[in-house]
Amino acid sequence: MTDIVTRRLRLRRFSRDDAPALARYRSDPRVARYQSWRSPIDQVEAVAIVADYLTEDPDGPGFFQYAIELHQRPGLIGDLAVAIGTGRGQAVVGITLAPEMHHQGYATEAMTAVADRLFTTGVKRITATCDARNTASAKLLRRVGFEQQGRENQYVEPRGTHADVLVFRMSSEQLRRPS
Repeated sequence: MTDIVTRRLRLRRFSRDDAPALARYRSDPRVARYQSWRSPIDQVEAVAIVADYLTEDPDGPGFFQYAIELHQRPGLIGDLAVAIGTGRGQAVVGITLAPEMHHQGYATEAMTAVADRLFTTGVKRITATCDARNTASAKLLRRVGFEQQGRENQYVEPRGTHADVLVFRMSSEQLRRPS
């Protein structure tokens, strides 16, 4: 697997050393409130999650989770999920960042770079969803080039709640690449 390198970030395969940071930011209520996972995530769960990520194939159809880190300060600051359909024509993406990394453009930079790679490898359409209450995520998706296609009511099983979910889609022509 080739890392994705941007101006400020490196997106790479997870390593076992990432488990403590993953547990920390995914357990933060500011991060977990709009996600489907149960929180907090303890160290044992984080180690198991990372072990699963290590088995994923970044180039095949299926699921792959990128670890996100800063160039100047290595260490996990977030993750970006990609699920590529069996025909490779469609993908689904989602991103999570540690709260201290919010509002600095890192999510936009990471999402743009991954979308660019997906389109370069033959994906025709990318889909993303977010909790309708998560206005920051909706703004991120629009900033990258996604268009909102709908709104669905969804039952979030691990949390036992109902939440409206915004559905976004993007083609390669819509991707807003930095100039």
